[in-house]
Amino acid sequence: MKKVYKNIFGETVSKAAAEQLNEYHLYYYLKDSGLLKQIDFVSDDEIYNINYFLHEEDENEVFNDLKEKSSFFDIEKRETLGDFIIATNKLYSLTVNEEPLISKSIFTTTDPENFICSQVIDNETLEPVLDRTTKCWYTNDENGERYAAIEFSYQEDGKLELAIDKTPNREDDQEWEYYDYGTFQNLQKKFTENISYYKTAAMLPKKASKNS
Repeated sequence: MKKVYKNIFGETVSKAAAEQLNEYHLYYYLKDSGLLKQIDFVSDDEIYNINYFLHEEDENEVFNDLKEKSSFFDIEKRETLGDFIIATNKLYSLTVNEEPLISKSIFTTTDPENFICSQVIDNETLEPVLDRTTKCWYTNDENGERYAAIEFSYQEDGKLELAIDKTPNREDDQEWEYYDYGTFQNLQKKFTENISYYKTAAMLPKKASKNS
């Protein structure tokens, strides 16, 4: 494993410099492929959180190893489906119980850092909790920084509850515009592309779902 130390701003620092900080992050990469395997979040020389990225390993073995290091950790597994990446996260807080909070997040292969959909999954049914679904539409601001310009939330039946459009002025919430299921067509009129994906809590666009 290759270890890389970073401060809380994501800047790479030496091991000696990191250990002088109150808090730092330790990244583990596979030497051969460069794949990111794990991030340790360290504060006052104690690991308080771990993000682990699962590939071919046995998940139970990973779980048993991580719980020896921290009571709070997240195991993430990603798979690619056409133009989309599906990330399944199991977030454990062992001080509460050993049942994880399960969620699925959808990314595009062209933007694997910013999710377009995130859903909490019911532990018993393994079905999405529709009113705990968030979707985001992204654009770049005047400085070229990518941001979630429109955020969407949903009702229990999966229909759009609220769309918050920040494009009029990202910095001033007084200028934001609001839409719901009944007025969604007014938001659609602002686009040349079809944005019907955001009208309901469906995890994947219909084309991708048909191919799955």
